[in-house]
Amino acid sequence: MSISKEELIKLIVNLIYFKTITKDQESVKKAFAFIKDYLKKSNLFVKEFQKNGFLSLAVSNSYIDFSKKYDIIFHGHIDVVAASEKDQFKPKIKDGKIFGRGVLDMKGGLGVLIYLMKKLPKTDKKIILLITSDEEIGGENGTNYFFKDLGLRGNFFLTAEGEKDYLLKVKQKGVVMFKLKAKTKGEHSAYQWLSENAIIKIFDCYQKIKKLFPKKNSKDHWYSTINLGLIKGGTAVNSIPNEAEASFDIRFCEPWQSSDAIINKLKKIIQKERLNFELIYKTEMMATDIKNFYVNNLNNIVKKELNIKKDLYFKNHGTNDARFANIVGIPSVGFGPIGDNYHAPSEFVYIESLVKYFNILEKFVLL
Repeated sequence: MSISKEELIKLIVNLIYFKTITKDQESVKKAFAFIKDYLKKSNLFVKEFQKNGFLSLAVSNSYIDFSKKYDIIFHGHIDVVAASEKDQFKPKIKDGKIFGRGVLDMKGGLGVLIYLMKKLPKTDKKIILLITSDEEIGGENGTNYFFKDLGLRGNFFLTAEGEKDYLLKVKQKGVVMFKLKAKTKGEHSAYQWLSENAIIKIFDCYQKIKKLFPKKNSKDHWYSTINLGLIKGGTAVNSIPNEAEASFDIRFCEPWQSSDAIINKLKKIIQKERLNFELIYKTEMMATDIKNFYVNNLNNIVKKELNIKKDLYFKNHGTNDARFANIVGIPSVGFGPIGDNYHAPSEFVYIESLVKYFNILEKFVLL
């Protein structure tokens, strides 16, 4: 396969122009029409899917049939977070970089995957690319829909998530997000003995919950954490708040075994404090065996392409859609081109990394 850098750059630049902010499915529809038109002269099978109003696109070198197992499942998401400046959807090329909203997360990597599928030579491997539009809000109606509802299965899953360096994300923390609500009588602040303070009730409970997730000394920070991200309550400085609520984000790893184990511990503490508990979101840890045939080979190809000796296996503190494949037993990694400034006005990807990324994946699919 020969790569046309100009064609690849043009493809990615065109993808950035589409304002595919999550939930803007009209823009997603236009982007998918562009992708389908780009692929129309190839011998690929292309099929659109929809769940709860969210569109997804599947592209494969064989007839799309989820009753049969695929060798390789590639993944990229078309949706991006909202931009504070409109010109972020007007891509710029400067100093060997492409700047634009979502170019690292993840239209750069997605563009490479689309280009790879178009240029794919004849192979016995069954390869499919999933393009989803709800990753930034959890992926339940996109990637999870393919695995949980449609029964998609494969030998290996790769999501083209960009990073600051070349990394193979083989582990990622689980997530538990929840909300606490407190209600008291309320009173004038001069008479504090007449009512509990709803905000203080939540804060006192938080101090007890925090003990479940102690900070540890480790270079890779591979320990569980909790963040108090939102808090609301009170109406006036001279009034004891009678209502309050706060939202928390737990990112967990070993020795915790599951999100349910954490939730059970939380409920025991919260019930004693007489607060209301509301689960916002949960997902499990992801772990892929680095001895897996596909994972090991990909690692070796990357090392050879970059001329380095160090393995690229990485523990991811965040989450990506690879977890949905991992939940159903598919070895999964996050791996993409490099750049910086995710979700920021100056988000960019290195053009040379896009070329290297293509070369790596080309060798990988031809193994």
